[in-house]
Amino acid sequence: MEYQDPPRGLILDLITPIESGDAIDIGGLQRLLEKVAEHVHGILIASRWAGQGNILSLKVRKQLLEGTMAIAPRALPLFVWITGKDEAETRRNLIALQKVTESRQYDAPIYWVDTPLLYHSNRGLPTLYDELFRLAERPFILVNDPQSVALVRSAIKRKNIRTSILKEMATMDLICGLIFLGSMDRAYNYQKAVRKHSNFRIYDGDEARFLEFPSLSGVVSPGANLAPEKWKIITESSLHLNESASDYPDTMKQLWDTGQFLHELRDFYSSNPPAAIKWALVQTGILEGIYDTEWSGTDEKGIRENLIRLLSQ
Repeated sequence: MEYQDPPRGLILDLITPIESGDAIDIGGLQRLLEKVAEHVHGILIASRWAGQGNILSLKVRKQLLEGTMAIAPRALPLFVWITGKDEAETRRNLIALQKVTESRQYDAPIYWVDTPLLYHSNRGLPTLYDELFRLAERPFILVNDPQSVALVRSAIKRKNIRTSILKEMATMDLICGLIFLGSMDRAYNYQKAVRKHSNFRIYDGDEARFLEFPSLSGVVSPGANLAPEKWKIITESSLHLNESASDYPDTMKQLWDTGQFLHELRDFYSSNPPAAIKWALVQTGILEGIYDTEWSGTDEKGIRENLIRLLSQ
């Protein structure tokens, strides 16, 4: 069975607008989606990174997916992180979230995003996804995130998806992409492993690396919550998605300036993206109410002052 190819471009790593408690701030979610929708090519929901999916209850994950499907200003491809603490919880998440997608019409593709090595070994991954697919018949985007795997499962030997396993899974119609974090050497090996499958996407999970060495598929960006227009400019230029872009010196200077701005902005939120980004969105009126925006062990006052300075430019 064939599925619509995932988009190339800017994938927003959506922050989860949950106030103190256990409920989505629907008004904040709507304002945020209105801010970003025209600039991004897809939305990642409840990620382990900016979305804090690893600490969200299933109730909140369901609310976030349902709310995004209902109020997004335009139907954008959705990437939904499903990973649980073990295989059984991942299956429960998948079944529950599939029911949400069946509860209303949505006119764009929805992809399941999973970080398999957080709960499973490399051995048997193709079989695992055959089984998961039978529970919820939508294609998968995998995540290679050795740092997170090391935090959760420090004892396991392999913290990256084996290149040979990825090569095998890239032949499966139900697996159509990967969000990549890891070394440059491994990124190169992964690209070689899937090169026969031109529509298999490998998204950068590291904004800083994308700004220096952009992938051919795009980037997953928490910073797009704050500066979606600038991230769109850089992404479309890097991937040659904008036919009107030119190589004239003034255009190249503008792109360089935009890239430097995004590097500097990232420096201020990278130590704690969820807290820093939510705080900035509260200051700019996108989010309202009480949010947990504390940074621990950082120069919180300096970070906040510099975020506001940058965002006011």
